Parts: sequence; C-alpha cells; structure tokens
Amino acid sequence: MLKGIVIAVSDAELLKQTLTRDALPWVEAKEWEPATFLKALKHLEAKKEEVLCLVERDREERMALDLGFFCVGYLNPELPEERLSGCRILLEGFQEIDRSFLENVHTRALGLPVLIAETKRLWIREMTLSDLDGINALYREEPSVTLSPELALDRQEEEEKIKAYIAYMYGLYQFGMWVVIEKKSQEMIGRAGFGIADYLDFAEIDMGYLIGKKYRRQGYGEEACRAALAYGQQVLDFPGVSAYIDQENSGSMGLIQKLGFERRQSFDYQRRHLCRYRLEFKGA
Repeated sequence: MLKGIVIAVSDAELLKQTLTRDALPWVEAKEWEPATFLKALKHLEAKKEEVLCLVERDREERMALDLGFFCVGYLNPELPEERLSGCRILLEGFQEIDRSFLENVHTRALGLPVLIAETKRLWIREMTLSDLDGINALYREEPSVTLSPELALDRQEEEEKIKAYIAYMYGLYQFGMWVVIEKKSQEMIGRAGFGIADYLDFAEIDMGYLIGKKYRRQGYGEEACRAALAYGQQVLDFPGVSAYIDQENSGSMGLIQKLGFERRQSFDYQRRHLCRYRLEFKGA
C-alpha cells in the first residue's frame, strides 16, 4: 500500500495540489542526503517499500535506490543531461498524475498486478510471470490468433518478454492485454484489453480479447469487453477504440457490433482478410 510521496523535483506545485486533493501524504526534500530520506520516512510514518521517491537528478536517484526506495523520474527539460535510468517510470509533466496513477506505479514496483476491473463474475487484472503457463495454454487452443506478445520463444525468452511488457506497456502506456479471471473457479479463462494496431497507414488503440473454449457462449467475452471499454473511457480517457476482426470470424463480429462498434472498412493484411470496426465514446 502506498503511504506517501517524497518530492525532490522543481516546479511540482501542480502535483502537490493534486496529492493534497487526493489525500496522499507528501514530503518535499530540498537537501538530499541519506538522513533526508530517513527523516521523510519518519514524517510519512511509512516503510521504504511503502513510499515512492520522485527525482529529477541522477545523484538523488542513485542515493534513493541505494537506500532501497522505489524511484519515479521527472524529465525536467532544463536538465537534459540527467538520465534517470533506474526509475520505474519517467514523467514529462504532472498534468495527469494523480493518486490512482501513483498507486498503480507503486503496485507494479512491488511486483504485483494492478486490478483493472471487477464484474459480477470476473476479475480483470494485469498479467504476471505466474500467468505464463495459462497464457500458453489459452493460445494453443487458437493458434491462428495473434494477440499474445509473449509466445513462440523458449521459456527464458518468454519470461523476459513478459517482464518487458509489464514494464513498458503497462508502465508506460498504462494499458495492454490483461488476464480475465473467473471468480468462482479463480481460474484464468481468457484475456481482454488494448493494444496499438498499425495494420493500415496509421496507428491507433485497438481492443482485443480471447476466451478459452471451455468458457465460451456464457457471456464472459461481452462481460470482459464491456469492463475493459469502461476502463478505457473512464480511466484512460480514450476518445474511442477500434477493433480488427477476421472476416471469417462471425462470432467476434457479432460481439463487436453488440458492443456498439461500427464497421468502417475491409482490407487484406499478410494473407488475412480483416475488417476494421470503430467505437467512439460519447462525450469524448
């Protein structure tokens, strides 16, 4: 659980106002020495693993990391020489940084998955290394599906790819393909979420999903997709999303249309016949 933020950056007034509004304690540290970190912990009444340190210089980053803190970096345009290579995530500004965002960063820093959504029958969360066997089993059922970024490698390479996906897709973009867990059995029954499609001469956010054969025709796909779309609209602030469906996949086309997507075009891509669907969120 995140208990506070230690701020060691300049021009962070907007962030301070947001943290105060969100009731997330923070301490500003102007003189960075080991004793400063310990004093900040005492003020926040927290342990090192319960705090994020926001830094903008390599010196402070190294000091915080050596003491066992999790670091978030601010890319101050006035300090272009600072690399901040050990930070969990790098920020270019504070306009969209709030308590929820920082709690997600902290959760990932602890090696835990962020819970994206909970429905009547499902949990939707970020994947972890422990999900690898389940993901492999799921995609072996549908060898023609290409939603998974982790397969067709040896075990070590798969694990490294998942680590990179968690760090860069979840960490940088705050979205990706998530795992779908059935509450009753607590089994992984599929995946749902968002990726970046570049099938055409432009790139855009697209939704993907896959439900295991055993769990189809029970409404799980619709339930998971509606939860993912709500998260995309309400939390990620997407103006809309697209979906690319094989023309032969009538079941997926039916679901996409039921979710409110409209067919925009058909085209061929690497021997696949695809249809592009689009859903614009109201009020976006």
